[in-house]
Amino acid sequence: MTRRSMVYLVASMVLLTLSGSVFAGPDEDRVAARYMIKRTARVIRVAHRQVNEHKVYTGDLSKAVAHQKFARQLFQNAEYTRAMNQTKVARRFAVRAITANKGVVPQEGNFTSGELSMTKNGPSDEQLSRELHAAMPAEPMQDDAVIKLGADIDVK
Repeated sequence: MTRRSMVYLVASMVLLTLSGSVFAGPDEDRVAARYMIKRTARVIRVAHRQVNEHKVYTGDLSKAVAHQKFARQLFQNAEYTRAMNQTKVARRFAVRAITANKGVVPQEGNFTSGELSMTKNGPSDEQLSRELHAAMPAEPMQDDAVIKLGADIDVK
Protein backbone atom coordinates (compact mmCIF):
# COMPACT_ATOMS: atom_id res chain seq x y z
CA MET A 1 0.00 0.00 0.00
CA THR A 2 1.42 3.38 -0.96
CA ARG A 3 1.83 6.23 1.50
CA ARG A 4 -0.91 8.18 -0.28
CA SER A 5 -3.33 5.25 -0.07
CA MET A 6 -2.53 4.84 3.60
CA VAL A 7 -3.21 8.52 4.29
CA TYR A 8 -6.58 8.33 2.53
CA LEU A 9 -7.45 5.13 4.37
CA VAL A 10 -6.68 6.73 7.73
CA ALA A 11 -8.59 9.88 6.75
CA SER A 12 -11.56 7.74 5.72
CA MET A 13 -11.56 5.94 9.04
CA VAL A 14 -11.36 9.23 10.91
CA LEU A 15 -14.19 10.67 8.83
CA LEU A 16 -16.38 7.63 9.47
CA THR A 17 -15.64 7.87 13.17
CA LEU A 18 -16.56 11.53 13.17
CA SER A 19 -19.77 11.04 11.24
CA GLY A 20 -21.54 9.79 14.35
CA SER A 21 -20.10 12.40 16.68
CA VAL A 22 -21.68 15.78 17.19
CA PHE A 23 -18.79 16.65 19.49
CA ALA A 24 -16.12 16.70 16.82
CA GLY A 25 -13.44 19.16 17.73
CA PRO A 26 -11.34 21.46 15.56
CA ASP A 27 -8.69 18.82 14.85
CA GLU A 28 -11.27 16.33 13.62
CA ASP A 29 -13.02 19.00 11.57
CA ARG A 30 -9.68 19.95 10.01
CA VAL A 31 -8.95 16.33 9.00
CA ALA A 32 -12.47 15.85 7.63
CA ALA A 33 -12.38 19.13 5.67
CA ARG A 34 -8.96 18.34 4.20
CA TYR A 35 -10.15 14.89 3.12
CA MET A 36 -13.31 16.29 1.55
CA ILE A 37 -11.43 19.08 -0.28
CA LYS A 38 -8.89 16.60 -1.67
CA ARG A 39 -11.66 14.31 -2.96
CA THR A 40 -13.35 17.26 -4.64
CA ALA A 41 -10.05 18.38 -6.18
CA ARG A 42 -9.70 14.97 -7.86
CA VAL A 43 -13.22 15.26 -9.30
CA ILE A 44 -12.51 18.80 -10.55
CA ARG A 45 -9.33 17.60 -12.28
CA VAL A 46 -11.40 14.97 -14.13
CA ALA A 47 -13.96 17.64 -15.05
CA HIS A 48 -11.17 19.92 -16.29
CA ARG A 49 -9.82 17.17 -18.57
CA GLN A 50 -13.31 16.36 -19.89
CA VAL A 51 -14.23 19.98 -20.63
CA ASN A 52 -10.83 20.58 -22.25
CA GLU A 53 -11.26 17.52 -24.44
CA HIS A 54 -14.94 17.79 -25.41
CA LYS A 55 -15.42 21.59 -25.23
CA VAL A 56 -18.95 21.52 -23.79
CA TYR A 57 -18.94 24.77 -21.82
CA THR A 58 -21.85 24.85 -19.37
CA GLY A 59 -20.28 27.11 -16.76
CA ASP A 60 -20.29 24.27 -14.23
CA LEU A 61 -16.51 23.78 -14.32
CA SER A 62 -15.82 27.43 -13.56
CA LYS A 63 -18.38 27.37 -10.73
CA ALA A 64 -16.75 24.22 -9.33
CA VAL A 65 -13.31 25.82 -9.42
CA ALA A 66 -14.56 29.05 -7.84
CA HIS A 67 -16.32 27.26 -4.97
CA GLN A 68 -13.28 25.01 -4.47
CA LYS A 69 -10.90 27.97 -4.32
CA PHE A 70 -13.15 29.57 -1.74
CA ALA A 71 -13.29 26.29 0.22
CA ARG A 72 -9.51 26.21 0.19
CA GLN A 73 -9.36 29.80 1.45
CA LEU A 74 -11.83 28.99 4.23
CA PHE A 75 -9.80 25.92 5.16
CA GLN A 76 -6.63 27.99 5.41
CA ASN A 77 -8.54 30.38 7.72
CA ALA A 78 -9.56 27.42 9.93
CA GLU A 79 -13.25 27.75 8.94
CA TYR A 80 -13.59 24.03 8.39
CA THR A 81 -17.37 23.62 8.39
CA ARG A 82 -17.81 26.44 5.88
CA ALA A 83 -15.03 24.92 3.77
CA MET A 84 -16.81 21.56 3.73
CA ASN A 85 -20.05 23.19 2.60
CA GLN A 86 -18.30 25.07 -0.22
CA THR A 87 -16.37 22.02 -1.43
CA LYS A 88 -19.61 20.00 -1.45
CA VAL A 89 -21.15 22.48 -3.89
CA ALA A 90 -17.93 22.51 -5.93
CA ARG A 91 -18.08 18.73 -6.29
CA ARG A 92 -21.70 18.85 -7.47
CA PHE A 93 -20.77 21.36 -10.19
CA ALA A 94 -17.76 19.27 -11.21
CA VAL A 95 -19.93 16.16 -11.57
CA ARG A 96 -22.37 18.14 -13.73
CA ALA A 97 -19.48 19.30 -15.96
CA ILE A 98 -18.24 15.72 -16.35
CA THR A 99 -21.73 14.47 -17.21
CA ALA A 100 -22.32 17.27 -19.75
CA ASN A 101 -19.07 16.28 -21.46
CA LYS A 102 -20.06 12.58 -21.58
CA GLY A 103 -17.34 11.62 -19.10
CA VAL A 104 -17.29 8.97 -16.42
CA VAL A 105 -17.74 10.35 -12.91
CA PRO A 106 -14.99 8.99 -10.64
CA GLN A 107 -15.81 7.28 -7.35
CA GLU A 108 -14.86 10.48 -5.49
CA GLY A 109 -17.82 12.16 -7.19
CA ASN A 110 -20.09 10.37 -4.73
CA PHE A 111 -20.36 11.73 -1.21
CA THR A 112 -19.53 9.44 1.67
CA SER A 113 -22.03 9.04 4.48
CA GLY A 114 -19.61 10.93 6.73
CA GLU A 115 -19.43 13.86 4.30
CA LEU A 116 -23.19 14.00 4.03
CA SER A 117 -23.58 13.82 7.79
CA MET A 118 -21.12 16.65 8.41
CA THR A 119 -22.76 18.96 5.85
CA LYS A 120 -26.43 18.03 6.19
CA ASN A 121 -27.39 21.20 8.08
CA GLY A 122 -25.39 23.53 5.84
CA PRO A 123 -26.69 26.54 3.94
CA SER A 124 -28.46 26.25 0.60
CA ASP A 125 -26.48 26.23 -2.64
CA GLU A 126 -27.85 29.69 -3.45
CA GLN A 127 -26.64 31.06 -0.14
CA LEU A 128 -23.21 29.48 -0.67
CA SER A 129 -23.04 31.07 -4.14
CA ARG A 130 -23.91 34.49 -2.70
CA GLU A 131 -21.22 34.01 -0.07
CA LEU A 132 -18.70 33.11 -2.78
CA HIS A 133 -19.52 36.13 -4.93
CA ALA A 134 -19.30 38.45 -1.94
CA ALA A 135 -15.90 37.11 -0.94
CA MET A 136 -14.39 36.59 -4.41
CA PRO A 137 -16.21 38.84 -6.91
CA ALA A 138 -13.42 38.73 -9.53
CA GLU A 139 -13.38 34.94 -9.85
CA PRO A 140 -13.78 33.91 -13.53
CA MET A 141 -17.14 32.33 -14.28
CA GLN A 142 -16.47 31.05 -17.78
CA ASP A 143 -15.27 27.51 -18.44
CA ASP A 144 -12.93 28.50 -21.26
CA ALA A 145 -11.19 30.99 -18.92
CA VAL A 146 -10.67 28.26 -16.34
CA ILE A 147 -9.29 25.92 -19.01
CA LYS A 148 -6.76 28.56 -20.08
CA LEU A 149 -5.77 29.68 -16.57
CA GLY A 150 -5.78 26.37 -14.75
CA ALA A 151 -6.54 26.33 -11.05
CA ASP A 152 -4.88 25.76 -7.72
CA ILE A 153 -7.67 23.81 -6.03
CA ASP A 154 -6.07 21.43 -3.56
CA VAL A 155 -4.85 21.72 0.03
CA LYS A 156 -1.54 20.48 1.31
